[in-house]
Amino acid sequence: MERGWFKWLRFYSCLQIQNASGIAVRDRWRSKTPSDCINKFGEGKHRARLLPMADFSNYGHPAIQEFVAGFDTIIVQRNLFHPQTWAACDYWRCLGKLVCGDLDDDYPRLTPQNPAHSFWILDVNGIKGASGVSPVNALAEGLRHLDALLSPSKVILQDWGDIVPGYLLPNYAQGEWYEGVEQKPAPQEEERIVIGWGGSVSHFDSWWFSGLRDAIVPLCEKYPRLHWRLCGNDWRLMRWAAQALPRERWEHQTGVSPQEWGRSVAQFDIGLAPLCGPEAPQAEAYDNHRSWLKAVEYLLCGVPWLASPGPVYEDLTGKGGFLVEKNTPEDWIRAISRVVDNLEQYRAASRDLMPWARDTLTMEKNVGTYIRLFERIQSEVAARHKFRLPDVTYVADMMGGQSNV
Repeated sequence: MERGWFKWLRFYSCLQIQNASGIAVRDRWRSKTPSDCINKFGEGKHRARLLPMADFSNYGHPAIQEFVAGFDTIIVQRNLFHPQTWAACDYWRCLGKLVCGDLDDDYPRLTPQNPAHSFWILDVNGIKGASGVSPVNALAEGLRHLDALLSPSKVILQDWGDIVPGYLLPNYAQGEWYEGVEQKPAPQEEERIVIGWGGSVSHFDSWWFSGLRDAIVPLCEKYPRLHWRLCGNDWRLMRWAAQALPRERWEHQTGVSPQEWGRSVAQFDIGLAPLCGPEAPQAEAYDNHRSWLKAVEYLLCGVPWLASPGPVYEDLTGKGGFLVEKNTPEDWIRAISRVVDNLEQYRAASRDLMPWARDTLTMEKNVGTYIRLFERIQSEVAARHKFRLPDVTYVADMMGGQSNV
């Protein structure tokens, strides 16, 4: 039997691996985790590799030509603002490669407290002076050099839908990091109830403007056993907690590696996922472009969770947790009180969902999701351009057109 176009799909990811200080970094959720899992669980038929953005842009080099030639699909992670990257995308598309972009952040709405604000909004690197276009407009131009855009956010795909076709690809956790993680034992009557949250410095507005901040002191007064655990390296939240709460009612846990984060989350009795509310409209719009990963982590650890309303967590509401009605202190107090007053009930529901989460929300279990998505994109791109390839079933065919099989 003839081999179909994607029967031996090879996944190729391209990403920038140097930050401003020259330290090697990789986007874990959108590049490293999928790549590792495709190589490990692709049944020997599929493979993935990572390539520095500088090498990808140097597409005429013989070594790069030889390397890329063996792959069917190219994914350009985020940094689509440079003309040399656009040219590389055009080159490989002309040679029949499927070239996708991947965005997991809302760059046009970055707020000043986000470390990336200086690059994308303030243009500290002088991109506009050198090229005549701002970083955000350069990104928009870069999207025009793609076959498709991937994102964990439906809202991001809607934003750029007039430029490039979009495909939802959620963030999944790396399941091996949660092996052996069990739900924390129920707190006894004399033990504290730990409410946990973790986030990077880009989540400061999420905490400050969600309404949660003004709910914490009344909740402490209502429930003497409540204890707040703030995880991460944002000193601004620690300063607030030190001023607002007695020292015995909160603690700070410094950031840990992604591999250890699940065990930290498993020490929560209740997990929170606040997002910015209407008090700060630009930050609210930015937060609505985030992924659902916090709720995924809580589900994998059997932790009952609460989240702000909106599109980010709506697909998981009712599965071990729920959304507060509005981002107000009163609604956060009501929602947290509901869980605290019925904690064992919520713990049991979360515990029962742990096997489902590990079978549904981990990358190891979604390698096939990735493969099928790239098969679909290849088919739809070929149909748009009227390419007809042997042994390929096109989506247009399944919708009533003439089948090619």
